[in-house]
Amino acid sequence: MEEMKAQKHGRQRDGDDPSIMLFENYERHYADAGASRWQKSIEEVNALRLDRLPRWIGRISREARILDAGCATGYILGLLHAHGYTNLAGVELSSQLVPIARKELPKSVRIVHRDIRDFLAECEDGAFEVILCHHVLEHIPRDSIIPLLRDFHRCLTPGGYLGVKVPNASFLLAGNHLFCDFTHVVHFNERSLPQVLEGAGFDPHKIEFVLHPPKLFWSSQHPLRAGLRLLNRLRWHTHRIVHRILCGLIDQHPVPYVFEAELEAVVQR
Repeated sequence: MEEMKAQKHGRQRDGDDPSIMLFENYERHYADAGASRWQKSIEEVNALRLDRLPRWIGRISREARILDAGCATGYILGLLHAHGYTNLAGVELSSQLVPIARKELPKSVRIVHRDIRDFLAECEDGAFEVILCHHVLEHIPRDSIIPLLRDFHRCLTPGGYLGVKVPNASFLLAGNHLFCDFTHVVHFNERSLPQVLEGAGFDPHKIEFVLHPPKLFWSSQHPLRAGLRLLNRLRWHTHRIVHRILCGLIDQHPVPYVFEAELEAVVQR
């Protein structure tokens, strides 16, 4: 019966995938990848204008049903809750990360320990207004990518949003980011990501790529941090210039639009 359900929703079982066992012991790798350095308190996020929530989240009402597909320790869900979003759920495969998420988050935030594909197979059509899929697709076997995105499409309400983040294969030092984790099995850039989204039923004209120039701010309480942010903004622009020069030297066409280490796209159903 379970196998029939999997076939009905267009995916195959991945019982032979060796990375599955790695997710059972994933906490240390997750920490070594810099998660604690990136995860700042809500007070720091607000005071220092840190880029932690999706830049487009202001489009979403506070009552929206939001799913974080691959929520890890629940950090993004915690920020969303602190910003007034209360209809939240997260799904995570790692048995080590799920207890951390449940401990850190309010009881009202539902955390499910399951493969996201199995979870979506049992969801009703239009179950969510927003689905976040941050650094998940690169872990999914190639044959399961489009079926998973089709389930995202089905589970979104009309007009709902899918937010995707993946390592950017067009980044200058992409190899370090792409191959630092054995569970990374598929790679994307700004051409291949729309390709699979369109194949899953999303309108390619509704796909937006989000750039992340460091936000500028001024604070009398944090003048040094504000000054460093300005230097970081200059670094960001220099980084783009260097990439464009390299593309010119190797006659790369079309020139990529996104040169950041992380590729973020948002698409409306």
